Amino acid sequence: MQVFCDFDGTISKEDVTDLVLARFALPGWHEIEDQWIDGKITSAQCMRRQVRLIEATREELDAFLDTIEIDSAFVAFKEFCERTGLSLIIVSDGVDHFISRVLARHGLSDIQIIANRLVGGSDAGEAAFDLDFPFMSAACAGGSGVCKCGLVKPSGDQIYVGDGRSDFCVSHEPMLVFAKAKLADYCHAQRIPFIPYDSFADIQASVAGILSSPSRQSFALPVANLREKRTSCVPI
Repeated sequence: MQVFCDFDGTISKEDVTDLVLARFALPGWHEIEDQWIDGKITSAQCMRRQVRLIEATREELDAFLDTIEIDSAFVAFKEFCERTGLSLIIVSDGVDHFISRVLARHGLSDIQIIANRLVGGSDAGEAAFDLDFPFMSAACAGGSGVCKCGLVKPSGDQIYVGDGRSDFCVSHEPMLVFAKAKLADYCHAQRIPFIPYDSFADIQASVAGILSSPSRQSFALPVANLREKRTSCVPI
C-alpha cells in the first residue's frame, strides 16, 4: 500500500512557497500569482517567475525555512506508516529544497520527495534562484510543474492526502482521498467521495481502522461504490 501526500498546507501548516515569497521576493510576485489564478499562465510558469524574484542567499533562505512549522501529528503518522508497511511518498508542486529543509529539521530526511527542483543560489553575496521541472508532463491539463496525475498510479489500496488546487486532478482517481480546505470544497462540488481531516492524527485513526478490518477489500470498496453511484456529495 502507498500513501501519496501533498506538502504545502498539508504537512506544513502554511504554504511554504508563499511564506518564502512574502519574506524574500520582489513585490511583483503578487501580480504573477494573479495571472495564474486568472488562467493567463500555467502553474509552472507562475512558480518559475516567482522563484526568480527571490532575493536571498542560501544561508538566509535556510535560516527562514528552519522556522516553518508542520502538522504536529505528522511525525507520528510517518512512524505509523513504517510500522504498518505503508510506503509514504510526498508528491508536491512546490519546491524540493524547501520541503527537504523543513523535513530535515524534524528528523524526517528519509521520505521520498517528488517536487520541482530549486537551482542556483549561494551562501554569500546576491543569489539568483531558478526552477527545473523534472516531473513536468506536456499532457498535464493544469500545466503544473509536477504532474500528479502522471506520477500517481492509482489503485484500490492507495491513499491520497491533500488540501489545494494541485490536488484537484488526482482526486478523481479511484483511491481513498483525504481532503481539507480547497480540495475538500472541490470534492464536494465535483461529487468526489473523500474523508475530511483536520490533522494527520485523524488520518492515522481512519487508516488504522481500515487496516484492522477483517478484509483489506474494505480499503477500496466504499470509495469505488460511491464513485459508481454518485448519489451524494457528502464525504465518507
